[in-house]
Amino acid sequence: MPLRRTLPRWVWLALAAALLLLAGLLPAAGADEQTVAGPRRMAAEYLQRRAGKPALLVGAGDIALCHDGQERYAEATAKLLETLPDALVFTAGDNAYQDGTREQFNDCYARSWGRQGIKQRTLPAPGNHDYGNRRTPHEAGAYFSYFGAAASNPGTEGKGYYSLDLGDWHIVTLNSDLELRLARDRSLDPAARAALAAAVAAQREWLRADLAAARGKTARCILGIWHHPRFTSARRGDNVETSALWEALSAAGADVVITGHEHIYENFSPRNGSGADAPDGVRQFVVGTGGAGGGSAWSTAFFHYGVLKLTLDAGGYAWEFLPVAGDGLRDAGSARCNRKPAA
Repeated sequence: MPLRRTLPRWVWLALAAALLLLAGLLPAAGADEQTVAGPRRMAAEYLQRRAGKPALLVGAGDIALCHDGQERYAEATAKLLETLPDALVFTAGDNAYQDGTREQFNDCYARSWGRQGIKQRTLPAPGNHDYGNRRTPHEAGAYFSYFGAAASNPGTEGKGYYSLDLGDWHIVTLNSDLELRLARDRSLDPAARAALAAAVAAQREWLRADLAAARGKTARCILGIWHHPRFTSARRGDNVETSALWEALSAAGADVVITGHEHIYENFSPRNGSGADAPDGVRQFVVGTGGAGGGSAWSTAFFHYGVLKLTLDAGGYAWEFLPVAGDGLRDAGSARCNRKPAA
């Protein structure tokens, strides 16, 4: 009897798929995940390479927009990242415009911040565009697939939040899209709203537990990264929906929060949850300057492109905004970390 009649049809299909993979005509499952480490492993390996030097963190939000010539701005900020090969890279959400599709990650983000030598050291955060402006169901599958293991800790896969340690620094990356959507999306049916409320509660509970564990390990400095700024002078105004995230970090004695969303650069002096200046408050940077211009800035005079560089030292930090060529914006300074409350 001929061989083709002795094997089940599914075996022939599997063999055909294997041949296509070998020929490079089909993407291998999990290919993205194989190119990057998880956040904690990435941080541990980075500290070994730094050999006792202060950790460097550099990045921005609101990055890859590839139409009408806008891609040149993300490519320009990517060149800034390449001048700092010894720094870890963060993103503050809205990585690929307009809807965070797989094609937009592959055809737009990959040209700039996804290039070899940058992606492998990137710690991402999700933004509303990564979830799609009008996508139904509201999900960010392409974001999680593209960044792979770097987008979560074990146990937070697909949730958009994770944490890691860099020497004296504890860093938490959070998913502010959950908070904003629960508060603002009036189209949710009861079942979807209940599921989203559960996801919001889970993130807040995880954050409190994570910060408590960090304080138990005597973390001297704490940094938070998410997309929607708690405070901003842009036209859309403050995002009070992120208050729970801010208050949890503030209660833990956190030092810095980095956000994006507004396509501008702002540096707010340390403040408490009500927005009042406080010597032991949290300093917030709005760094929506990764390449996708426009947004809700009051005028073109507020449009800037560049990245924020943080030097994370033992018990303190220094910051510097690095603009693209031809941009005159400058901001730099340093500060000591807050005294942390007892665990």
